[in-house]
Order: sequence, then structure tokens, then C-alpha cells
Amino acid sequence: MNEGLKNLQYVIVTSDEPWSEVWHTQLHYAYQLSKRYEVIFLNPPSSWKFSKIWRWESESKKIYEHLTLSRYINFLPSFFGKFSIFVNDKLNQHLLRKKIGESGDMHGLLLWHFDPFRGRYMFDKQSNCKHIYHVIDPIAGHHLDVSFSKFADLLIITSPKFRNHYNEFNKNVIQIGQGVDKEFYLVEDNQSDIDVSISRNSILLLGTISDDIFFTLLGKLALKFPVNLVLIGPDKTVKPESKARFMDLLAIENVHWLGPMKPEDFRKHIKVCQIGIIAYDSSNNIKNNLRSPLKVISYLACFKHIISNIDCEVPALVAKGIYTATDYDSYVELIDKCFEGKLEFDVNEVNRFLESIDYNNLLKAIFSELKEPLANKR
Repeated sequence: MNEGLKNLQYVIVTSDEPWSEVWHTQLHYAYQLSKRYEVIFLNPPSSWKFSKIWRWESESKKIYEHLTLSRYINFLPSFFGKFSIFVNDKLNQHLLRKKIGESGDMHGLLLWHFDPFRGRYMFDKQSNCKHIYHVIDPIAGHHLDVSFSKFADLLIITSPKFRNHYNEFNKNVIQIGQGVDKEFYLVEDNQSDIDVSISRNSILLLGTISDDIFFTLLGKLALKFPVNLVLIGPDKTVKPESKARFMDLLAIENVHWLGPMKPEDFRKHIKVCQIGIIAYDSSNNIKNNLRSPLKVISYLACFKHIISNIDCEVPALVAKGIYTATDYDSYVELIDKCFEGKLEFDVNEVNRFLESIDYNNLLKAIFSELKEPLANKR
């Protein structure tokens, strides 16, 4: 473990998900950290090309005043295994040092690792640098997972289901669930946008459209209820049968796919919908047991009932805002009751939960475990 940092100023966030309109956990943390520090968000590499051997400059783009987007460069292709990772890490470290300049050495660094594929050897020998390994997906035992687990100054898990695995490798493991920026959801949106919204009083599904989505269930819901079924998120379907089911779903008159959106755009749609739903294919049982859906937070922050067919990992709000059904009939019954105003929504309990996961409080808890002072917001 490293000693304390000297007046931390720079945070480097590594991510296996690129910066995009779809804000995954990595992007949320980078943005929140940029309110206090200079942040470099390191996109995953693009496809390897022979010309990259001679490329010694990485892209750099300002996203916000204190948040810079850069890209990890694969100088060597992955087929050299861990040797490629080591060489690539060290060369990317050199490029990052050039971006940060001498002030980075003066003030210290924090590397916040969300990417389990690379970054393990970046700044691994620097005394005034600390490393957080943040596990948000079920990757136990894969890629560089064990190596990161043993090396990290602090290991963060989002789900209690990960704890047994990581306690074996690191004594400093904490569980921090998904976070929320309460101030963001309190922003008043344009009333004219709300009045004409296609999502008004709708059943809304937020999140990536993947092979794991229960398209059959969504189709039945669209045909059953005389309201719009609105889908917001990127199409990441891969299997031909999933793509076909998605197209069949979109052929239904009251189904509307709006594509991916920035948080400030999809917030408007969630605020005016009637119900937020979670619907994963029940045949993917093992995978479903490891999910900790971020969309739950967005629904609750807009004070919407949630109907789900998986565990949302918020036991305090079961039957107080979050309702679970494992079969179609029960799912439909819950939606019927919600439209009829017969499902409880405990605003006080929801507010207590949101306050507990506000990013300000989460960052305070994380830096306390890291034994570092948290800088004030600018």
C-alpha cells in the first residue's frame, strides 16, 4: 500500500466502455470527480493496426472544463498476452505523464480502474500514486481481475454477490452501490418538451437493447396496454434471433425506440412516463442473478414505480416503489395496479435511499476508506 498522496490534483479513470451518450457508471464517476479534480478519462483502444507501432501521440479532447478525454493506445497487439499489456501500459503511462506535466509528480495521482483488461502496470511503481479497482460487472477471475484485486489500495464492489471472491485477495474491500446526482434530477425541464413528449404516461424501458432483453415479454405488454411502450438506449443486439425479435417489437404500432440519449435528454422522458420497467430474458438466469441495474436509480430519482423481473438489490424499497414479478401474469397484474394507483410509492423511503447514494456521500465514503481527504467542489 502506498503512503498518503500529497495534495491530490489529478485522477485518471480507465474504462472498458468508451465515452458516449450512454452514461455508464464509469462516466458518472469521471464527471463527478471533475467537479473536484483534473480528470483524464481513458477510452479503451480502437482496433490495432501496424501503424500504431509508430504512433507516439494520443488523442486529447476537452469534454468539460476539468475533464479531458484521451484514448489508451495498443502499441502492441493483444496476441503477445501479458507482455503486450505491460509494454502498452508503460508507453501509455509515458503519454499520460506528458499530459499531466511536472505538476502531476508534485501533487500525486489517483488511478481509478474500471477497465479489467489493461492499465494494471500504469504508475504501479510511483510512490505518490494510489489505485482503486472498481468492479461493476461480474468479471471475477477473468482478464486481470486477480492481479488488480491483489494490487489495489482500495477495491470497490457494486454488488454484495461479489464480496466472497474479492475478500480472498484484498483486505480493503468495500461495497458501494450505484450512485445518483440528486441535483441533476431536480432540474426543471422545459414544459413544452414535456407536453408533447411521446413518453407521457408511457411504460418506459431505459438501457442497452441487448440479446438479454426479454423481447417476448415486451411484445406482450405492448399489445396488452393501450399506452406507448418507449425504449431508450443503444441497440447492441448481436444474435440474429435477437435482432429479429427486436424488429418484430418495433413493428408494433405503440412501440417507440428513441435510441441512445444523454442523461439530460432521457431525464425528460422518465419524468413524464407512468412506469419504469426492467425486463431481462428469464432464460439468462445465472447472468440475471449478478445484475445491479443502474436504470433503477434513474427511475427512482424521477419518483417512478419500477416493475422488474430481477432483483434490483434495494431491499428497503421492495413493495415501496420497486415491485418484482417472475412470470408474465404477475408482471401484467403489477402494471395494472400501478395504472390504477394501487401500488404504494413511499416518497420518504425513496428520498432516504437517494440521499444515501448521492455521489457526494459516496465519494466521501470512498476517500475515507482510501484514507485521503476529499477535495471540495470548485
